[in-house]
Amino acid sequence: MKTLTAFKMALCASLLTCVASQASVIASFDDLTLPPALDSSTGLQFTNSNNLVYQGITWDDRFSVVGDQYRVDAPSGPLFGLPHSGHYFVTNQGGGSGLLVTTDKILTGAWFGRNEYYGFGAGGSDQISIYALSGVTELASVVFDLPENFSGQPEPLSFVDTQSFAALTGITGYRIDRRELGSSAGNWVADDFQFSDVADVPELGSALLLAPALAFLLLSTRLQRLKPQPLTR
Repeated sequence: MKTLTAFKMALCASLLTCVASQASVIASFDDLTLPPALDSSTGLQFTNSNNLVYQGITWDDRFSVVGDQYRVDAPSGPLFGLPHSGHYFVTNQGGGSGLLVTTDKILTGAWFGRNEYYGFGAGGSDQISIYALSGVTELASVVFDLPENFSGQPEPLSFVDTQSFAALTGITGYRIDRRELGSSAGNWVADDFQFSDVADVPELGSALLLAPALAFLLLSTRLQRLKPQPLTR
């Protein structure tokens, strides 16, 4: 019985370790040293002591940090975008495509959505593509359609799952492309980029090895509950 209890404890610890290691770095853009006013925006480097390295990751100089009260058509126009957390998010300056994120970490996901300019519900981007790169070579990509549920208003951000990149080797960075709507600037809104070190991302083989052990744990717990208990007087 003691051996079984020790086994259960070890198995639970292994499972918790796998879960806890999923996101070792989150770029939230809320901890920058010189953020813009909440009703304005500026280039990422100017919020970070003229440095494009943030959270140990090098960001394209076309990333702009935007406050959650910024409006293109102030004061009565709609908000430009919505953060996923905190008060700041990023956008592609000038609606540009092909923004680079340079790192050997695994991008496991990020939150993306549509922005709004003047409340007419036109312009911006309706799709983004994230490419995992090794140098200039494209290793794999994830394509995501940005939903539109609130016409004339910025959209709540949706999670773009890129955990499939964990199966790749030799990653040196990522490129974010966009599909522009019409002839207006093709902006998007993004927040909370999640990165893990290569060694921190659980391999599929490890998860498969744990699966039988988890099944055994559940079965043994079930059998213990069904075991008749001695009568007491």
